[in-house]
Amino acid sequence: MGRRITRKQMKQDEFVSTMDKLIRQFGGYWKPALAILGAVLVAVFIWWTFGQWSGSRVDAASARLNEVITAYQEAVTQDGSGDLAEAEAGFAEVIEEYGRTPQADVARLFQARIELGRGETDSARATLVQLVNRHKGDVIGRLAALDLVRLRTASGQGAEVAAELEKMVVGRNTQLPRDVALFELGEVFIAEQKPDQAREYFQKLVDEFPESGYVTQARQRLGELG
Repeated sequence: MGRRITRKQMKQDEFVSTMDKLIRQFGGYWKPALAILGAVLVAVFIWWTFGQWSGSRVDAASARLNEVITAYQEAVTQDGSGDLAEAEAGFAEVIEEYGRTPQADVARLFQARIELGRGETDSARATLVQLVNRHKGDVIGRLAALDLVRLRTASGQGAEVAAELEKMVVGRNTQLPRDVALFELGEVFIAEQKPDQAREYFQKLVDEFPESGYVTQARQRLGELG
């Protein structure tokens, strides 16, 4: 009696037969096939190498930025008389070396603050606007937006700034968190010499956001306003 062939064995035989045909059919093209395989392997290697290099570059940028921020913090004294030349040069180095990375944009933010301290408002404003547009919704954009709010308030645009902050308070504009917008509204109305309105916003901040990092400052302002 002949050996009985199972379905599994039939499929195995079909697979072997098919592979044999393919090998014989494309046997004459082994050089192009190897070339294609080599190209794929090179592409994979480049992708992997770039990932490794990119990760190390991010680490290097972050480490250098932290060093420069430390120098900046050490230079900024309570009376504002610190020498910021070293920190400013460090921020410029981060920007030049790391281009449009988030670390370079943080350096740009600090550079703008240094320029504001020197009264170079036009240059600082241009940088801050650029950062706000580039980082909508993230922490860099919010810090830049906050600096812009304060710059515009100091420049006599309090009424316009107040209208924009009101939208942030009610959630129609999310450029700044609501507690930050409330505090800045209070500050705007202090600058506008409207203490009653300022008091209203500081109190609202204390009542509605008791865990906010601005509560202590808001209470201090309330004490000053009486």
